[in-house]
Amino acid sequence: MPTDKEHLSVEEVADELGVTYQLIYRLVRSGELPAARLGKLYRVSRADLNAYLERSKRDVVGGGGTCAACGTFYRSKGALQQACAACGAPVCFDCWMRLGVRTCKEHGAAETAAR
Repeated sequence: MPTDKEHLSVEEVADELGVTYQLIYRLVRSGELPAARLGKLYRVSRADLNAYLERSKRDVVGGGGTCAACGTFYRSKGALQQACAACGAPVCFDCWMRLGVRTCKEHGAAETAAR
């Protein structure tokens, strides 16, 4: 149920969008969804939420892409905001943040062979 509040908690944003609070928390922590931190809590402004949703629409319309590191296809360019340090090919959030991969398969193999 949407509210008219100017600032929403992570849980309220999740409820409003019909997703898990973990997804919203991940978007906030990655910087994709701006939020103010008040102590241990995050608050998302309605304006920032609306701007994020508009950017997401454009990303889907503009098409997605494939991660050059793992080969996973993403419908939205939002998951492919990082790039290979050597050639600039898109690298997904999961490879970049969770696995620490900074290069595409081609340059990762070359880097490993050079060691």
